[in-house]
Amino acid sequence: MNIIKFEKEFLKSFKKLKINKNKNVYVTSNLTNISKIRIKKEVKLNSIYKCLIKTMGNNYSIFVPTATMNLCNTNILFDLKETPSHEMGPFAEFIRNKNSIRSMHPFWSISGVGKNAKILKNISKHAYGYGSPWSKMLDLDFLQVNIGIHPSKAVTLIHHIETIIGVPYRYNKLFRHKVRHKNEIYEDDFFQSVFFNNVKSQKKIELNEHFFKILKKKKKLYHSKHISGLDMWSFKMKDFFKIATDLFQRDMYTYLETKPKFHKITKY
Repeated sequence: MNIIKFEKEFLKSFKKLKINKNKNVYVTSNLTNISKIRIKKEVKLNSIYKCLIKTMGNNYSIFVPTATMNLCNTNILFDLKETPSHEMGPFAEFIRNKNSIRSMHPFWSISGVGKNAKILKNISKHAYGYGSPWSKMLDLDFLQVNIGIHPSKAVTLIHHIETIIGVPYRYNKLFRHKVRHKNEIYEDDFFQSVFFNNVKSQKKIELNEHFFKILKKKKKLYHSKHISGLDMWSFKMKDFFKIATDLFQRDMYTYLETKPKFHKITKY
């Protein structure tokens, strides 16, 4: 496959995903399916980037996950500019290294380029809470685009919803971590929602699939397939938020396989 065919097929797929009707996209990806195409890696990444911009037009914003969960509970310095993302894929790294703006959180950061990337300069110190990148992407009506990975396996937005709903099987944990920003090294407090250790809670075996079955039934989950065999999906974050919060209000444990067992409190 030559680069002209490669890009032509991505442009066609991106239109099927309704990217042309949006100016703000959050892209998470696994590009294994196109790794064997005999085009240089950097050329492929740049082509996907160019196709996104061409599909959206002027005033676009492209955000990607640049999480570094491998730093959690370590003494490893988080450098806002230099620390690479961990297991977020080559496209995320491509965007991070493209003069992007990155949100300040040592474990769960988002990097962005384009018109609205500046919102990532002023975010909450909570990875998922109000004022986090997830909250701001919802406010700006972002479209999530999953390339090569089903959205049920890559929808961190669910943890934002769990946090603001206040699920009883998670709590907000404080992490003090050393960071570097603008050549200044300092320690600061950051927060993240984590599972209680003493509560036996098991994520659904099918994980988030039930949310996306509803999205699909409502015709709000779009799908396309690149000629290489690479599957792609897209959905409005606001649509997922509405469906998920409705289910959480009906069943607080909708993310779990079964209701966990809590220790009874006998004294106040």
